[in-house]
Amino acid sequence: MDITPELVEAELEKLRDLPTPIAWWEVKTGLDSTDDPAVWVWAMLEDEEADFDTVSVVRRKVRKLVRDLTRRRTGTEWWPYVRFRGAWEVERPS
Repeated sequence: MDITPELVEAELEKLRDLPTPIAWWEVKTGLDSTDDPAVWVWAMLEDEEADFDTVSVVRRKVRKLVRDLTRRRTGTEWWPYVRFRGAWEVERPS
């Protein structure tokens, strides 16, 4: 089964006990610069005061989710690239 952005986003929406609220997720899949399969995740933070330790916890949880999901679905762990933006900085895609 293919790993699609929609599949990854649906799994991200199920994450609980995150230390800061996420307004929405943006996800892309494809090959990275080394031609390995990868998943890019942008977490749109609701809290302007989220500190380094807080986003580090979210990053670890997202990386684990992506690696587990891709291993289960494809037999191979895809590399997760996780970035953060403030939801107040960008317009939510429709």
